[in-house]
Amino acid sequence: MRSSESFFFKCSAIWFLLLVFWGFAPSFYLADYFDPDYHLPQHLVLHGVVFSLWVLLYAIQVFLVGYKKYATHRFLGGIGLVIMILMVPTGIFPSIYKVYEGTMTIDGAGHNVFRLFSGYGLFTLAFVFRSKGFLHKRFMLGCMVMLTSAAIFRISFDVNMQDNQLFNKGFQILPALLLFLLDWANRKKVVLIDLISPVLVLGIFFLADYFWLSSVGELAMDLLISIFVKTIV
Repeated sequence: MRSSESFFFKCSAIWFLLLVFWGFAPSFYLADYFDPDYHLPQHLVLHGVVFSLWVLLYAIQVFLVGYKKYATHRFLGGIGLVIMILMVPTGIFPSIYKVYEGTMTIDGAGHNVFRLFSGYGLFTLAFVFRSKGFLHKRFMLGCMVMLTSAAIFRISFDVNMQDNQLFNKGFQILPALLLFLLDWANRKKVVLIDLISPVLVLGIFFLADYFWLSSVGELAMDLLISIFVKTIV
């Protein structure tokens, strides 16, 4: 059981690294190759650096646990907390700045805001339960599922599946579903915590518009813009 679970999480680390690199290679990692004349705005460069550090740290942490380097894992966990704190403003700002500019609708940005805050929330749970390995790992995987949706959205254009929500959402929740099946096979019971991120992904997809298209949603977006945009711009 332990060996199969360890192998799964190592595969998840590689999966997320490849996913993010593929999704953001044209616009960030290999931007000079794809379009030498295009220069990313500074806030997107900062966003890309911080989120890249997070994905890389997730992969490193998974392999450290796999090789029983627990002291180093705990040390890097503190660094991970700092990176996650930085991910809040560097993640929310790009998501809502276009609303502030008038180039994106509230509901369009709102979906991403919900996904980001869901990821931040799952990380918070992972940090709270960091001494309980079973819960910690699953909350961290859920966090990664929520925070890599933008990469999948970009990949969908590469394979001409941008309008296929079954592809987009299915691709996003695939790691969580595979963990659910692995736990079911190994433990002979349903582990509901594995399904937190799939429920969040589908819940946001089907229900977010009801919030963001309401007067309360408009007020919430105005508040976010006041906190994360107007204090900087």
